[in-house]
Amino acid sequence: MSLASVVPSTRASPAFARDPAGSRRRACTRHLPLGGVQVRFACGFARRGARRLPVALAAGGGAVGDAFVTEGSTNVKFPRELIVPGYTGSLVILGTGYRDKFFVKVYAAAFYVDYSLGIDTEQWKEKIGIESFDPNSVFDSIFKAPVVKSLSIILVRDVDGKTFVNALNDVIARQIKTPNAEEESSLSTFQNTFLGRNLKQGTNIYLTWLEPSRMLISISENQDPSQVDVEIKSATVNYALYDGFFGNSPVSPSLRSSSAQLLEALLTK
Repeated sequence: MSLASVVPSTRASPAFARDPAGSRRRACTRHLPLGGVQVRFACGFARRGARRLPVALAAGGGAVGDAFVTEGSTNVKFPRELIVPGYTGSLVILGTGYRDKFFVKVYAAAFYVDYSLGIDTEQWKEKIGIESFDPNSVFDSIFKAPVVKSLSIILVRDVDGKTFVNALNDVIARQIKTPNAEEESSLSTFQNTFLGRNLKQGTNIYLTWLEPSRMLISISENQDPSQVDVEIKSATVNYALYDGFFGNSPVSPSLRSSSAQLLEALLTK
């Protein structure tokens, strides 16, 4: 998909907004037909003098002001751009969704990927090595590719740490039946990060995959996390958790579907 055709005119005078990380952005939107559906794009300032091309907003999420996307089922607002602890570059939102348990919503989530997706989709295709679009293979390729990705989770109800980590343990166990010593160590580190915590409504959790063998976890109540709490260094544990959200049986089908729809729009048109 060539995004150049929807770059807004430089003669426009859009408003300015600040995201939670404090970065200044230009707010503007354009619409592009995609299979009879209007897809909205957001644009902002480029870094280092290069013009930034528009990035599609998360499917199913509406814009709030200039800088946010709303997850429709929980009304949780996520910034369109994000800077996470442990990584200095910007990430852009690809999709939003939620997880429920016994019909009770537990958290909202948003998937972010390296900012370069909004600048050069051809370069992105080369990085993740796709020739045709298949959601399963594309999500797997994104995990293995040298592109940073992050999952932002915001709780919409109080959850104790043990309940939260047990739910994620169930996800990991799909891939790791009998953990080896390295995996045991990483799983213990992962579990201890959450055990003993009372995760209140509004708690924000970042899971950031810098590379397959490096996942950063950051946790904060009622504000964006500002530091890395722990790093998990097992590629198999990191993949098991990633696959739980973006594999064939995702814990949040809405998140995976939303992200897949936008990836397909950007990478195949």
